[in-house]
Amino acid sequence: MAGAQHDRPAYPEPGRWWARGARLVAPALLLAAVAGCAGAPTVTRQPEARVAVQADCLDPQVVRELGLVLDDAMASAPATGTAATPGAVPEDFAPASVLVCSASGTLKSASGTWAAVTESRREGDLAPLLAALERPSQEPSGACETSGAVPTVLWLVDALGRAVRPVWPTDACGAPVADVLSALDALDETDTTAFPVERVAPTGPPSGR
Repeated sequence: MAGAQHDRPAYPEPGRWWARGARLVAPALLLAAVAGCAGAPTVTRQPEARVAVQADCLDPQVVRELGLVLDDAMASAPATGTAATPGAVPEDFAPASVLVCSASGTLKSASGTWAAVTESRREGDLAPLLAALERPSQEPSGACETSGAVPTVLWLVDALGRAVRPVWPTDACGAPVADVLSALDALDETDTTAFPVERVAPTGPPSGR
């Protein structure tokens, strides 16, 4: 009938419908995300190691960690490196080689027998080593036999000679995990030098006295 008006159903405007739906869905998604995160394991990364001017196996702190004591004359000399506490390898640090410091063997001189620090430089594919160093340490176990591992300190060195000391993941007995040692053994040793650091036996008096 001309002029008649029909009542239109009161449909919500499209923009308002989606806005109302978004307001209802967003909190639900947020709650689900929080619930999911609450049950996920948290991985805590070690603080990053400080970058040293250079690696130094004769730094007093390194020598102490190797279980040795520097001779007085060597201890009074200024350290060339910065033996900071080991930490995670900084993300912007690109290692090109490795310096391994170990307490192994003795050296003899005119003044006696000395405990030595051996410095070993190694190069090659560092990817397996870096991957092994990223692994978490195992929980300590009470049933462990005495380890025969040689005390060792590790430096990662970049192309400019700067160095960092990474954290060594350890097994249940506190020894470096086998993957780290295997990755080190796979590298090419380019140079090895032994330094006397602690006199363990003085030279005896000349015969005939």
